Amino acid sequence: MKRKYTILMIFMCLFFCMPSLVFADYPAEINNTSVRIRSNPGTNNSILYTVSTGTPINVVDKTLYSGTGCDQKWYKVTYKGNTGYVCSLYVTFVNNSFNGIDTSSYTARVNANNVNVRYSDTKNSTLLNTLSLGVNVKILDTTNRSNSGCDGNKWYHIEYYNKKTGYICARYVTKIEEITATNEEYAQELRQAGFPDSYIPYLTHLHNKYPNWVFTPKNTNSNFTTAVDAEEGKNYMQTTNDNYRTSSVPAEASSWYRVNKSVIAFYMDPRNWLTEERLFMFEKLDYDQSFDSQYPTLVKTVFGEGALGADQYTIPMYNSGKKYGVSPLHIASRIRLEVGKNGSDSTNGTTFTYDGHTYSGYYNFFNIGAYEQTVNGVSYSSITMGLVTAMNRGWDTIDKAIDGGTAFLANGYITQGQGTLYYQKFNVRPGATYSSYTHQYMTNIQAPATEGNQTYNSYADSNILNQSFIFEIPVYNNMPDYTSLPDRGSSNNYLSRLTVRGFELSPEFDKEVLTYEVVVPSNTNTVHITAVTEDRPATLTPADGDFELPSTRTDVSFVVTAVSGDKKTYTITFIKEEDNNDPGTGGNENSGNTGNNNNTGNNENGNGNGNTTPDVPTTNEGNTQTSIEQIINESSITVSNDIVTNIKYDTKVSTIKNKLTENGAMDAVIKNANGNVLGNNDIIGTGCTLTIVVDGNQITYTFSIIGDTSGDGKVTILDLLQVQKHLQGDKKLTNAYHKAGDTSGDNNITILDLLQIQKHLQGDKVL
Repeated sequence: MKRKYTILMIFMCLFFCMPSLVFADYPAEINNTSVRIRSNPGTNNSILYTVSTGTPINVVDKTLYSGTGCDQKWYKVTYKGNTGYVCSLYVTFVNNSFNGIDTSSYTARVNANNVNVRYSDTKNSTLLNTLSLGVNVKILDTTNRSNSGCDGNKWYHIEYYNKKTGYICARYVTKIEEITATNEEYAQELRQAGFPDSYIPYLTHLHNKYPNWVFTPKNTNSNFTTAVDAEEGKNYMQTTNDNYRTSSVPAEASSWYRVNKSVIAFYMDPRNWLTEERLFMFEKLDYDQSFDSQYPTLVKTVFGEGALGADQYTIPMYNSGKKYGVSPLHIASRIRLEVGKNGSDSTNGTTFTYDGHTYSGYYNFFNIGAYEQTVNGVSYSSITMGLVTAMNRGWDTIDKAIDGGTAFLANGYITQGQGTLYYQKFNVRPGATYSSYTHQYMTNIQAPATEGNQTYNSYADSNILNQSFIFEIPVYNNMPDYTSLPDRGSSNNYLSRLTVRGFELSPEFDKEVLTYEVVVPSNTNTVHITAVTEDRPATLTPADGDFELPSTRTDVSFVVTAVSGDKKTYTITFIKEEDNNDPGTGGNENSGNTGNNNNTGNNENGNGNGNTTPDVPTTNEGNTQTSIEQIINESSITVSNDIVTNIKYDTKVSTIKNKLTENGAMDAVIKNANGNVLGNNDIIGTGCTLTIVVDGNQITYTFSIIGDTSGDGKVTILDLLQVQKHLQGDKKLTNAYHKAGDTSGDNNITILDLLQIQKHLQGDKVL
């Protein structure tokens, strides 16, 4: 009996101690307005909640449940502690892993831009590095040295960037304890208002110093990583730091580079700017009547001793601000950011040449439309294009230019739900006129911090910081505890060399080009590939060496992983050429019926009947007659109804042009949808056109990039929304854009295409 009792106890212990089989929750959010969470799957069940875009939910598991009223099936979800069901069409899974975002904490940070780090505590010492605004540093020691070139004579011995050390003037470093404070009573007020705990120490410090300042939280209804992902490719910075930029090739002019996800996250995180010097990026930019008498003086302080501080400039700024309901101080700050305190060629009526004609006497204080552009094969500077914009708008006096630019700013942004510097850079405010992550005034990711600082300095110089300012501060869902600038070592993930022994790459190797082709004889079974990383500590997967070619087309890919963890993939496609020396044909080449080769002389015909293909221009080169159609085919480009259909997203212009010219095209010109010629490093998007020239003849095709309905050459949340609008009938996709949205290739855009783009964005399926 005792033995049976013991066995029973062991069994019960095993039974109750066994882990339960549980499903992991998947973080997700609602992707449409007025979406209903129901008690069971199907529209015939009761409504538990009605929620809107961005509402965070948890999907219990990825099982799809059948139910009425939904083109797709239903997900089981939890919301506010209750379980319900949502049509899967309106659910987007979110990534809370913060992959690619530096989430490390900090003790001190650089508080200005381009701050020098020196070998010792004097400005005459050797310059070691120059740090950007926001770089994390660790203070090792403090020194005081008179006549050292540092205001206050105080220096910090710091550690930065992977254990590097040096000296920095202390005035350019802010310790975290200097900008945070505790006050539990005030903290409760902030929590009740809607601020997360991670905002509170910074706001408490500001409240203690400026009790009249008002802080208003604004929930963006966006997941933080979703917002950061949506901003990729839209933000530039003047930097040569490989840890920050996505490419060593400038994206604009000669010194502006696209920044990576970690940098975007840092500058997009509102908590990093809750200091008195930077907070004014969140100030509401409406005209404040209480400052009416002070605005003229405030505007002048923005320019200091600069030329634009003269009445002929500041009076129009004041008048235009009052006219359109915009803070004149904001107008002045924006102008200084765009053209400097003394102005530029955009503001002095200078002479310029455009389209063969010379003009002068036009002004553009806001640099509206000022970006480098190629028109009819001629490249024009950003200043010239800005002056062309001014000419087209009739801005032929200082007053007209300032008034017109202010109207553009007011009517296009401030009255459209983008009424702070932050929202003008990152359009994330719910209810804004334009779609989230679009319609951004500036590409400079540092602009809100820079302009906000200019505003602060003007207020400080005028001794009005104790006034009641209102700051609307964005709040995101699922934010990390901290975001920091990249500090994980080099992000260089380039190859410096890629060769195939005995064969040539097409196009020639360029570290910026990621896809190549190599044609090999049909009996080639193995090739030897050499790949060398540009940054030695970076890793290569797989290692270079010998690779088998088991089929007629074989892709060999190398993944370069930088020390920072950033990855880049290079792919070589090996194509085995067909053996065309058929003994029975005397060496003639015919891709049609081998028994009917009637080609004579130099004619080449794919139908095997000796007749040239009608209506296709040809060119004679030696003894070979090459048609545009053949060049297209040999370049592995698929065309259907004058639309190029097989080019993937993120494909550079150089990749296509190199293929075509190597296969016989005399010239290949690729233009964007507006008719402007694209450069070799530009990305091809849907709606771009390709014109191929052979022997004076030319044909033009239109690109359709699968999944890219917006025409930017990438597949983003914007494309998902456009396909969704097409299905809802709000905005129909046509022609090449319709084909781009047809990801399944059945000539129709259905819910299946929407789901395929959604899976691509989630990383579950690559288009």
